[in-house]
Amino acid sequence: MSYRIAFASADGANIDRHFGAADSFLIIEVEQDGSYRETERRPARPPCRHGSHDEPAMQEAADALSDCLYVAAEAIGPGAQRALERAGVLPLEVQDITIADAVKQIHKYELNKRRASVSY
Repeated sequence: MSYRIAFASADGANIDRHFGAADSFLIIEVEQDGSYRETERRPARPPCRHGSHDEPAMQEAADALSDCLYVAAEAIGPGAQRALERAGVLPLEVQDITIADAVKQIHKYELNKRRASVSY
C-alpha cells in the first residue's frame, strides 16, 4: 500500500518552508518497499500573512493536502496543526534534514506503526 507525503520545500531537496508560508508543496508517493517518486509540485495559497492567520485559508490549505498521510515543514503552528489533523493528515515539524532522509525516517515510522497495529 502506497501513501503520500507533502513537503514544504522551496528547492525540492530540503524541507525549508513554514507550512503557512509555503506557496507550493512537493508531493512524494512512497511505496511499501520504501521506494518513492515525486508525483507533483502542488501550488498552495499561503494562509499566513506576516503574523496574522486567515483561518478559512488555513483549513483550505490543509484540505488541499488531505490525500497525503503526512505533511512535513520546518515549522507548523498550532492552528495549522489542528487544521491538518481535521483533514486527517499528520503534521511533522522537521529541521535540518533533506527530503530523501525524511522519507526514509517517515517510512521506517510508518512500517513500525503498521507492524504494531497488526500485532494487537
